[in-house]
Amino acid sequence: MSSEVGMKVNENSSHFLIRRIHSLMGLLPIGIFLTFHLCLNLSARFGPETYDKVIAFMQSIPGIFLIEVVVIFIPIAFHAIYGTYVVYTGQSNVLRYRYVRNWLYIIQRISGIVTVLFVVYHVVLIRFGDASFAGMQGSVSTPIGFIFNLLGIILSIFHFTNGLWAFAITWGITVGPRAQKIWTYVCGVIFVLMSIIGTLAITAFM
Repeated sequence: MSSEVGMKVNENSSHFLIRRIHSLMGLLPIGIFLTFHLCLNLSARFGPETYDKVIAFMQSIPGIFLIEVVVIFIPIAFHAIYGTYVVYTGQSNVLRYRYVRNWLYIIQRISGIVTVLFVVYHVVLIRFGDASFAGMQGSVSTPIGFIFNLLGIILSIFHFTNGLWAFAITWGITVGPRAQKIWTYVCGVIFVLMSIIGTLAITAFM
């Protein structure tokens, strides 16, 4: 009996640690990368030459591929794999209790799946396709391409900002209903600002 209890405690401790790492990976490398990527794409508002120069500079940084693997790809892979496990094992009660947070729980899971597909698409485009202004322009030149990119950006931002709200709870930063309510407004403002930047960036290629 005691051995079963010990195994259960160890399992819960491991799960707790993994959840913490998953939450941290979503904030630091991935969140920072998303914000940086949106600002980088915003350079397209200054014209094709400016954007192409920025991309050329980024690709010329020594060891950039290794940096991307360690700082971006591995954290994203871990976050995506564990996130998929959470989606698979999670249980939603949105049809029984139609609270806002229940709906956000569902949207968070859906946006996570879309974000993974969107990131994979962009990695393939940047690494094996044409990452220039003309290449990006081609990817949004059709209605389907534009809608896919715009939805990918908005849902990625939502996944990040809603995850940011959950991060503060997971790490004990927002304790109590009042703190969580204020943090909800803050995350909402961040979502709106990042969405505006993302929309300005993607429409610059049209």
